[in-house]
This record gives sequence, structure tokens and C-alpha cells, in this order.
Amino acid sequence: MGLIADLQPTNFQQEKNRFLKNPTFNPQFTYSRSFTAEDLQTHGLPDHKYINIAEKIIEKTFSNFSTEELKNNKGKLLDQETVNLSLREFLKKHNDLDKKFEIIWSDKFVSRAAINPTTIKLSLPCSIYEQDLEGLIYHELGTHALRRVNYEQQPWFRRKKKNGFSSYLKTEEGLAVLHSLFTQKYPLAYVSALNFLMTIKAQQESFLELWQFFKHYIDDDERAFSAVFKKKRGLTDTSHPGGFSKDYVYFEGFVEIVDFLIKNDFPISDLYWGKMSWKDIDKAKEMNPDFEPILPGFYTDNPELYKQQVMRIAEENFII
Repeated sequence: MGLIADLQPTNFQQEKNRFLKNPTFNPQFTYSRSFTAEDLQTHGLPDHKYINIAEKIIEKTFSNFSTEELKNNKGKLLDQETVNLSLREFLKKHNDLDKKFEIIWSDKFVSRAAINPTTIKLSLPCSIYEQDLEGLIYHELGTHALRRVNYEQQPWFRRKKKNGFSSYLKTEEGLAVLHSLFTQKYPLAYVSALNFLMTIKAQQESFLELWQFFKHYIDDDERAFSAVFKKKRGLTDTSHPGGFSKDYVYFEGFVEIVDFLIKNDFPISDLYWGKMSWKDIDKAKEMNPDFEPILPGFYTDNPELYKQQVMRIAEENFII
């Protein structure tokens, strides 16, 4: 099994239920194996130079909107069938990809949504609201799934290390965060900014301290537990500092990819050559110069509007 699968505790549901009934202690998790600090920091650690932007976004968001207002802006909570239909419709419009991907729901999944080579995993209970759905589709399908499908057509598929490709994670997740904001009335990246700051705090603070920090902004117990657990997973005793550091890449990647797009005249097609960093665009195109990637409809339908949305998001989030 891979690292992410191994980081799922064998007693996750029991500890979650126990904590939500009485959120005054630090959960104690058991795992199928132990983890070193190197395991938990395999994606590196956050760069503190981004703290100022993250704090500005959070201050702007929560000085203008209460938690209740942010929740109400999302519309009604959707059911599984509605979400499934929308996902299938988007996939079908993009080269009949509904035939490639299976949709799976489970209360054992930590992330609200995740993409594997042939599956779309969604967590139960369903926490997807009306205004979230299109953003989730742009994030998971319009970014991750399409870049994955294009990647499978490349001569460097599963040979990135051999061909000297750099880490793609920041580009991958940053682009997905950007796209998820396209559908928002107020396109503030406060969720990824919060996760970024929590990843930093997790290296010094306990599960309970992180819980209290998150709840100060978003009063949703299910969401808070999931957000905090993702930062502290890998630790048996979550009163200790440390935890899995991956979540910082979403925010750092978002800031970096917006900056890259604006400075390079929006080379969207190049970014869809596959699951790669923007730093490797030239190498990827050189290896497969005639490739025509599948691009998301939210770009191809109106490229000029796409650029305008990126510029607006950059301004709203203090990137330019």
C-alpha cells in the first residue's frame, strides 16, 4: 500500500466519534505501521514567505463574512445522486470519460473528494453544497482527471524520474485550487490559506490547539475534524508536534501558478500536457510536440473570460 493509504488509522472512526462527543482531548490513533519524520515530511515543509498573503486572505474573508454567511452562500446541501449526475455529465462531455471513471462513496475516505487512475472517491456523509459542486468538478475533473488522462498518453508516463522531471504537486494542486474558485461569487482562497497556516502550526501544536484555531473561523465539527486530522495524521499521540505536511502545497501552488499564468500569457494548453510542473513544460513538449491535450470546457468555451477570471482572483487574493 502507498503512504496515503497507510496514514489512515485503523481506529479512525472510533476516535472521531469519541472526539466529536467530547472535543477536549488529543486523539490517540493506531496505524498498520509507524512513520518517521521523513515519511511525514516527504513533500517538504511550508515556506513562511507565504504567511503574509495567507493571513491577508483570511482577515479579508472573515472581516467581511461570518461563518454562517459563508455557509449560506453555498446554497443547499446536495444528495449523492445529484452529485453523481453532475460528475457523469462533465466526464461524458470530455471524450466520454464517464466510461473510464467509477464513482465511489465511503465514510472511510478522509478527503471530501479524490481522483485515482480509474476512480473518483467521495466521502460520506455528503458535504457538497450547490455552490461547491461546480468548483469541485473544475478542481477534481477539470484539472486532476484531465491532466491524468493526458499524462497517460505521454512517452514519459510513469517515467518522470528517469526523464528528469521535477515534482509536479504544487502545479497540480495550485491549478486545481485556482479552478475551484472560478465558480465562487467571492473567489477568496481562504480554505487553502487556512490549511496552509494550520500545516505550519501542526509542526508546533497539538490536535486540540489546531481544532480550536480552525473552529474560530469555521464552526463545523465534521469539517474541522477532517481538516485537523489531515495535518496531524501519522502521529499516534496527537498531543505531540508534527504531522503530515502535504496540505501546504495547495496554497503555495495556488499563488505560484497564478503568478506563472499572468507572467507567461496564460499557456493553459501547455499545462495540460500531463501531470507535471510548469517548470517542465518545454521538456514535455519536446518529447511529444504534436500532442493535442484534452482541455476543460471552462477554458475552451471562452479563453478570454478564463484570463479575466484569473486576473480577478489574483487581485482578490493579494497576488498582484
